[in-house]
Amino acid sequence: MARQIAKQHNILTPAPAGAARLTVTQLIHQFTAWLAQTGRTKPGNYPRLARQFIRYCLDNRLPFDTGSLRIYGAGKKGNQLSPVRKFLFFYQMQGCPAVVPDSPAGKQMPAAANELILAFLAEASHLRGDRSKENYTRALNVFFHYITEEQAAGRPASFSARTIGQYVNDLRRRGLSAFTVNFYLSAIRQLTEWVIKHRNRLGLSSEQADDLRDVQAIRGLSIERGFYKDSLSEAERDALLAVIDNPADRAIVALLVLEGLRTVEVTRLTVGDIAFDKEQVHVLGKGKSTRKAIKLFTPCANILREYLHSETGIPLSASRASLLFPDLKTAHIRYVVDKYLKALGLKRPKMSAHSLRHTTGQIMIDKGVEPMWVQRHLRHELFETTQFYIKKQTERDYFVKMPDRV
Repeated sequence: MARQIAKQHNILTPAPAGAARLTVTQLIHQFTAWLAQTGRTKPGNYPRLARQFIRYCLDNRLPFDTGSLRIYGAGKKGNQLSPVRKFLFFYQMQGCPAVVPDSPAGKQMPAAANELILAFLAEASHLRGDRSKENYTRALNVFFHYITEEQAAGRPASFSARTIGQYVNDLRRRGLSAFTVNFYLSAIRQLTEWVIKHRNRLGLSSEQADDLRDVQAIRGLSIERGFYKDSLSEAERDALLAVIDNPADRAIVALLVLEGLRTVEVTRLTVGDIAFDKEQVHVLGKGKSTRKAIKLFTPCANILREYLHSETGIPLSASRASLLFPDLKTAHIRYVVDKYLKALGLKRPKMSAHSLRHTTGQIMIDKGVEPMWVQRHLRHELFETTQFYIKKQTERDYFVKMPDRV
């Protein structure tokens, strides 16, 4: 098995260029890069709308031309069609290459990439939970798919420091956020560390291992350490809780906006985690294996009691290990939060379910709670994270609190 993986790992050497046909994803990636190169640094929804048109044509066996666009565009708005017209112009510039559907899910990546990724994830003890492994799988698949595309286009590409550097530059040109680019790079770095550690089992040469060590020197994108998430004011927070009639929804939102829990932490709560007598909530944090107690505030405790005694609440006979919200997923939490934010007109570009956690921290700082206690309550590993709220308060109050003269 190790030798098989080693052979597969020798995606380290470039493969010959493939056929001239492009998959839908390959064509969309090229279209996205072209948009960026022609001045549209943030392609926006152009790639998504172009992909919909391509799929429509493939499903109906239509050519990619203006005639098909007229059929496809019946009843659609102009802003849905202008990106497709842009795509058709690009497609004709490329010489109208043949396009085939993407392979079924799970088969888009070369077997070599899949085997290497699976072997890495099987031993990645620091990745707890299926969601983390799914995210890493997705990030690594994107990289190996990039290698395959480059090789198919006749350009040298391999699992090497040089290709990884080029890949990071390509992600930046596509307009991906610094957070996404840095996460993708982090996943690749961890994979290379694992490969180097197991180089003998994988059959890597000393030269290959030395090349992969250079990956650690590749720099990610700088991130402005600011407030990329909005937060509610105290009045907006109270209005949000007041508008929710559903006991379960109200309890979920209360845990987010009053206690400052993360969405995934809410899904993990059990009946035994709520200690009304001690005024505590025991939270299984992100990436943690043990629970940590935080203070259960009275308003949140009252809302949780209402939920538990409602028709939709957990039966009083339920065991302490029973989930407080059975079958709850983070996607559903995001849907619930967005629904009520929109109902109140509070949904803004940077306002999300995670913003409710920021709301807790910001209101605590605004009310004069000591920053070290805010850090403890929100379970920030770095005090720098807590300082964001102080900085935001300072920026907001500066012109109000500065004297008229000094």
